Amino acid sequence: MGRDGVDKTQEEIVEEMAKALGHSGDLLEDVLARLNALDRELKMTEDVHAYNAMVEKFNSLRRQAVSRREMLMIHREAIGVRKHRYVDICYPIPGKKAKKPVNGHD
Repeated sequence: MGRDGVDKTQEEIVEEMAKALGHSGDLLEDVLARLNALDRELKMTEDVHAYNAMVEKFNSLRRQAVSRREMLMIHREAIGVRKHRYVDICYPIPGKKAKKPVNGHD
């Protein structure tokens, strides 16, 4: 393979890595948007059972967000970015939610 072939292959690899990085960011943004929407719903929910069911969904989505953020950092490292402090700033993940007690116990 000539020099032009090597350059073209390297260019294609970098392009694919950039696509993977962008895709990881998009997936994380999607989960964070769903978390924020669910958080707004939780604030308006008065029924304890409905609230607790949404808390389970919220915490599950939060685990997905943490996983997506880890994938984003892996993709960043693959292209040579080693510092990730801005990931937490750009993609803040809310803390876990606690269920409300049902009838004074739970």
